Amino acid sequence: MSQVPRLRDFTIVKTSSVHGKGVFAKRTIPKGTRIFEYMGQRVNKENLASDLANGLTSMIYVLSLNETIAIDGERGGNDARFINHSCAPNCEVLYFNETPYIYAIQALIAGEELCFDYKLNFYKEAIKITAEQKKEWFPCNCGSINCRGSLFLY
Repeated sequence: MSQVPRLRDFTIVKTSSVHGKGVFAKRTIPKGTRIFEYMGQRVNKENLASDLANGLTSMIYVLSLNETIAIDGERGGNDARFINHSCAPNCEVLYFNETPYIYAIQALIAGEELCFDYKLNFYKEAIKITAEQKKEWFPCNCGSINCRGSLFLY
């Protein structure tokens, strides 16, 4: 008799006080738990600007995979795309064989919003923006005590 695999069913997407939608724990999630994969279409970073201009993406759910490839959760993504940023995260993204997974870096209680540090950064040396521009263009709403004020990593 074959067994039906158990669904992990750790999370639910609902309105967030941080920004738009967020991902919340449905039940206790132990520290170190792999919650789910960050899924979406793999795209060449050089094509992202034209994809944005052509309406193929909003760039809201793009996760960097490496120097040349990003994962666009807007195209073929899952609930992981709704995880909001925090300067004091309770989750992290770990990569195995070029596949990103979301892991709990502390125990999460039922109802707690999952978050990770987006650590935004530009790869090309030619793009320079000031700290004030980072805060204006990519503001952080996490509300943590040590909030940087921006999704950018300084």
